[in-house]
Amino acid sequence: MIQGAIDNSNDLASVFDVAKKRKIEDFDKIQIQVGKPIKVMLAQKAKSIKEAFEKVGKPCAVEYKYDGFRMLIHKKGKNVTLFTRRLENVTKQFPEVVGYIEKYVSGESFILDSEAVGFDRKTKEYKPFQSISQRIRRKYDIEKLQKELPVEVNVFDILYYKGKSLLKEPFEKRSSIIRKIIKNVPYSIINSKQIITSDENETEKFYKQALKDRQEGVMFKNLQAEYQPGSRVGHMLKIKPEERDLDLVITGGEYGTGKRYGWLSSFILSCRDKNGKFLEIGKMGTGIKEKSTEESGIGISFNELTEKLKPLIVEEKGKSVKIKPKIVISVTYQEIQHSPNYGSGFALRFPRFTALRPDKSPAEASSLEEIKRDFEKQKRNWRYG
Repeated sequence: MIQGAIDNSNDLASVFDVAKKRKIEDFDKIQIQVGKPIKVMLAQKAKSIKEAFEKVGKPCAVEYKYDGFRMLIHKKGKNVTLFTRRLENVTKQFPEVVGYIEKYVSGESFILDSEAVGFDRKTKEYKPFQSISQRIRRKYDIEKLQKELPVEVNVFDILYYKGKSLLKEPFEKRSSIIRKIIKNVPYSIINSKQIITSDENETEKFYKQALKDRQEGVMFKNLQAEYQPGSRVGHMLKIKPEERDLDLVITGGEYGTGKRYGWLSSFILSCRDKNGKFLEIGKMGTGIKEKSTEESGIGISFNELTEKLKPLIVEEKGKSVKIKPKIVISVTYQEIQHSPNYGSGFALRFPRFTALRPDKSPAEASSLEEIKRDFEKQKRNWRYG
């Protein structure tokens, strides 16, 4: 009850005030509010389409899993506010999205859950997250970035509508509402691509089309499920190709020599345990650019990453530094191995940087339990027979 009130309001002070008065019935009165950020609901992984159906049930909704960043859209009267999954207000960074909401979504008050996906203005091809991630943080040159890195908003859920919370309503009803109030305008704002099915073959075709359209995979959603803010739920599952990837936190580094002198050139990566403690799992130095991103395009340079990390250095010893766990990055890797050298008990073989994840908080980094599951999965499936 208390956790539900915290998730609904994202306001510890209000919850504490109710708890102090010991009026249990008042916890139910704490509800989401338009204009106040709320934690998003997150999906668990599924190994296969068959497993996803077994866990979610048939029929279910199958939707594209977009390769973008989460955006919660609040509207009350003429005021539109945009939040990331980290509860950051990014309204000023995305003025075009405010315009989409005003033009193409009907309703005086609502909260939409969506994914903003980048695309090439000329070719109309969708771009990976890393190509548009810089828009989240940048607070200048907005018009220039808007033209260079346009986004399409893909709406897949609604949490609040016409003065009423929809968190307890079944997904089937919530999905129906967004398909009534949103005018689909490709490359501006659209409803998420969706099928309602019990058929594995139909789902396989849909999944392959999602990958062909340069998206990450598909989501499976139980039609009767409620929306649970801040939870990683079992009634919403995701399937992606078998690329080995993780979201990890940088907790240390080492300064380079030669042409990398003055830059951090290798980085200690950490996952988190169930208590929120960060445990080292490897060292990474590949996938980062020698030149700045303005010169080289997508990615980040050693110099740029060093500048982001310097304010977070908490200890220096020779060339080595310890870094406050704030920066989340995505990495790919070849294999997970047992290792006594790192606090997690594991080590990544050949980790490679793929993207900064400013949309994710350190608390959302991959967990030690995920590492263990991926280790066992690779052991069964591909290396050890």
